[in-house]
Amino acid sequence: MKKILKLSIVLLGALFVLLGCRSESKSVFVLQTDTSKVTYTYVYDKGNDTVISLTTDVVLRLSGVQEFATETRQKRDELVNQMKDIEGVKVTSSDGENAIGFTIEIDVKKFKLDDAESREKAPSLYQTMDTALIKKDDKVSFSASKESIERLGLEEQKEEK
Repeated sequence: MKKILKLSIVLLGALFVLLGCRSESKSVFVLQTDTSKVTYTYVYDKGNDTVISLTTDVVLRLSGVQEFATETRQKRDELVNQMKDIEGVKVTSSDGENAIGFTIEIDVKKFKLDDAESREKAPSLYQTMDTALIKKDDKVSFSASKESIERLGLEEQKEEK
């Protein structure tokens, strides 16, 4: 019984060491204009250059023109509804007086970049992901994805220490 207990303690210790040594990192990229702000937050395995998840946060400032605000909300709701029920995608929306937004969380392990049915259902999502999640050597590469979105003008935000 003591041997099993000692072995269990050693195995638990090894598990904690392995989990603690994971090379998981996070990088944030932002593109801001007068009327919108788009933020991409990547969680990735630094050692394997593999993206684990991507969160895209979009905030749109509304003008004082009611028709424009209504049209913007309708377009946002249409996009959000397209993305519902796609495996590996969680989407939420927010409303305010001066701004509206939506957040898309992609679990890269579950999300299928090559799913034709989902591509047809949510073409805007897949057009964005074709730029934000770049496959290289049969994996979604963080470095290739970073290069791709930086070409579009998104800037990496450095952490303040």
